[in-house]
Amino acid sequence: MLVLVIDTATPYVTAGLVDVTSRDTIRARSNRSVRDSRAHNEVLTPFIMECCDEVGVTSRDLDAVVVGVGPGPFTGLRVGMATAAAFGDALDIPVIGVCSLDGLAWNAVADATQHEGDTIIVATDARRREVYWATYRMSDGHPVRVTEPEVTRPTDVHVPGKADTPAQQPSFAVVSDSVADALLSSVTSVNQSVDAQPDIVNFVRAALDHPMNLDRANLDRTKNVDDSADSTRDDSDRNALFPRQSDLQSLRPLYLRRPDAVPPKAKPVSPAISEEAITRARQLREQMTADRDE
Repeated sequence: MLVLVIDTATPYVTAGLVDVTSRDTIRARSNRSVRDSRAHNEVLTPFIMECCDEVGVTSRDLDAVVVGVGPGPFTGLRVGMATAAAFGDALDIPVIGVCSLDGLAWNAVADATQHEGDTIIVATDARRREVYWATYRMSDGHPVRVTEPEVTRPTDVHVPGKADTPAQQPSFAVVSDSVADALLSSVTSVNQSVDAQPDIVNFVRAALDHPMNLDRANLDRTKNVDDSADSTRDDSDRNALFPRQSDLQSLRPLYLRRPDAVPPKAKPVSPAISEEAITRARQLREQMTADRDE
């Protein structure tokens, strides 16, 4: 199964193709990523086309799309999610939304230093001297989110209910390097960290880890995108990975801030102007209009 992965929730613009044979066999085929928070609209689609050309496939060979739904800035999320939805709608393939912090949490697992019960904190740059963050706990080799994503100052990052127990504070952090110093100086119990750069394989792992996301999927086609000419895939295995049900409406971006651009409020009528004065003004305007028409 060939999966297109897109994430535009971080300062990186990321796109790539991943071959998924089973939950344990996930292989990156092609990847493009650039750190430019203002280039989403210009580079995302060219990145996708370059990846397809590199692998030797077309968009019609895609079986599913995995897209990061944030938290992230409004513009970045809109570009990434709209692109993912467009591919899904045009090709009639499933689009699976995954919390971008969940995908980044797998970066800690890939580091191979995590143990059962370890706590991980994931934080990305939210600008305005704030971070988007959530905490995770290792369970059976998987990072399980234990707090909902928030946006706060780095000094307010914590593990709820564990502040007085240093041993239960985060032991590992996946954090954007632009906010790493501020965060790591606040959460002093972190003993190791890696950069929060999206990894396309880890985003697929996060999608496979959340059945609620996978319930949206619907794979009706049989495709062979493996390198070997005689390779085949079993439909039942593929449908087990992405059960049948397609619902693009279920994609919901994680906007943790209110938009800066809002409709202007109507200006209230000055209390110095009475209803009687308003009525006289209207009558005068109507009279002037009538006189002009004559």
